[in-house]
Amino acid sequence: MAMIKSDKFNTAKKEVIKLLGKENVLTNKTALLLNCFDGSPVKSLPEAVLEIKDISKLPALIAVLNKHKVPFVPRAAATNHDGGAVAIKGGAILNLNHLDAVEDINIKEGYTLVQCSTVNGNLQKMLDKEGFFYAPDPASKEFSTIGGNCALGAGGPKTLKYGATLANVLGTEFILPDGTEIALSKNSQGPDLLSLLLRSEGTLGLIKKLRLKILPKPSFKRTFLAYFPSLTDAMLCVKEIIAAGIIPSALEALDHATLKASESPVEAQALLIIELDGKRTELPKHAKQIESFCKINKAVKLEAAQNEAKRRALWQTRLSAAAALASLGSGLFSLDCAVSRANLPKAIEQISAIFGKYGLRAGIVFHAGDGNLHPNIAFKENNLYELSNIKKAIKEIHQTICALGGTISAEHGIGVEKRAAMAMMFDENTLKIFRKIKTALDPQNVANPDKVLPIASVSEKKASPPQDIIPLIEAVKLANAENKPLNIVGLNTKLKLKKGNILSLKNLNKILDIDKTDYTITIQPSFCMKELEEELKKHNLYLPVPAVKGSIGGVFSAKTIPALKDYVTAIEAVMPDGSFISYGGKYVKNTAGYDLIALMCGARGAYGIVTSLTLRLLPYKAQKSEVLPFKRRLPSDVEFKLKKALDPNNILNPFLFEGTEDENKTP
Repeated sequence: MAMIKSDKFNTAKKEVIKLLGKENVLTNKTALLLNCFDGSPVKSLPEAVLEIKDISKLPALIAVLNKHKVPFVPRAAATNHDGGAVAIKGGAILNLNHLDAVEDINIKEGYTLVQCSTVNGNLQKMLDKEGFFYAPDPASKEFSTIGGNCALGAGGPKTLKYGATLANVLGTEFILPDGTEIALSKNSQGPDLLSLLLRSEGTLGLIKKLRLKILPKPSFKRTFLAYFPSLTDAMLCVKEIIAAGIIPSALEALDHATLKASESPVEAQALLIIELDGKRTELPKHAKQIESFCKINKAVKLEAAQNEAKRRALWQTRLSAAAALASLGSGLFSLDCAVSRANLPKAIEQISAIFGKYGLRAGIVFHAGDGNLHPNIAFKENNLYELSNIKKAIKEIHQTICALGGTISAEHGIGVEKRAAMAMMFDENTLKIFRKIKTALDPQNVANPDKVLPIASVSEKKASPPQDIIPLIEAVKLANAENKPLNIVGLNTKLKLKKGNILSLKNLNKILDIDKTDYTITIQPSFCMKELEEELKKHNLYLPVPAVKGSIGGVFSAKTIPALKDYVTAIEAVMPDGSFISYGGKYVKNTAGYDLIALMCGARGAYGIVTSLTLRLLPYKAQKSEVLPFKRRLPSDVEFKLKKALDPNNILNPFLFEGTEDENKTP
């Protein structure tokens, strides 16, 4: 266990005591020991534990700690798996457990306002009495907090149908590392700062309050357990369910090793847990289809819940899986990664081979509908040989996932444990962007320092730009060399620029890939929205956003359809210095690093030139999302800081930050 020798907190101690009261500033050994760990093997003693009982004092407290350069780590339930709530640089642990009030439940407008440490399960119980529910329900919901769920991008079984945590956040009150308090909305103009800041694992500031979307409870549910002779058969069943336009509220899977550890009464290589919810009039048809798909794909046994008691009993198989594996040792490493649905069988096969190679007691549970895997490895703390093998195995698992084009984190975050693996997943240009974002918003490096970003590792991965992007890169580099700013336009339907040094992207108008297995499209930014809708119809695929005038890149960069961001899984971009980055993939969930899709969405080309977007599609028609008006606006202070860090010479769309927007527009 590490103990950081530092007198930084002592310099701030008097001011902190004055603010919080002496009784809430703990430096005794017992308090430090009780707050030196989380749900990971990482342990480190803080210098102090600060009990926060009055939420209104949080901004002032953060300002004091920042002034004295005291590192601070937000901590509530501390259920995370990667060392994110451990004070590895000393400083202060902020105990936020007292900030758990549900301040409002607005049934009429469909939202609830909660403080950061409201326990997910407690909120669910309160909403249940009102006939409503909050969709994200991670396995830890009975003790994990909403703030922690946001910081790590947690999801749970309902992600496939309802989206992960951030898709259900409508707004937030957020505290930056210098103590500045800001309010953000999902539909606010400009970059999607809400997603960027909330999902930063506390490294870009602190969540104070959250406004969450709530939904009426479905009137009918149907739950199935389907056992299969092979994982391939199970995944073929998943594919047919989704292709039929059926989106279950849960589509979970367990492998053979996990079933064995759980003492399953059925001998099978894979288990699917399928749950439907919705209207009583529509579910019987879907239930019959699912029964048919299971039989066609060789299910050896199919169980259906006939009542609520039976439904809960069936779910117990999934909920007890991790505990069953943990019982094989004295602890459990719970990994978290994601690949495309098409690569799920291959990923599981290769990870299982790694388990066998090192003789590990391990199994895999996964969200089959969205490609999110949880390899779980039991260990004994006193077995150093086993722990050494587990460390090697985890590295190989991360290498395997990256080689398959996946992500090393889908809902657990990076913390300390996966920092080095970030250099496997991202090229050095992308890691530099992450570092610039951190420095821009936390120049003192006090907000949960030394988390998320690799400390010593240098990426050997290269992001190679396509041939038709090279002239664009050269143009941006020349503009920097000659200090001649560029005004970036696509079809020019939003900005309507007519003056200045205009760089047109209108020739970047191709569809690069349509994947009918994973239901994705990769497309260049100037492809027309109306033409996109027509092209997708030919393939019986749909993007649930209106086919408005303009290009897909223009709508994305203007954020006139905020919901579009939730369907973008990857981007490629040329940055203001001419570097090329590739971020994301064909996986649905990704919480590795800072959300660069959120950074670019709504930024109007100020932080980089998006040269391609990968979007997930639906194999059925769905209700189309809201369109907002395109408004002229002044950037916020946070946007100015990011602009200075990412584009210090103000090369890309400079008028956005010079107050000269009107001069470049038609009347």
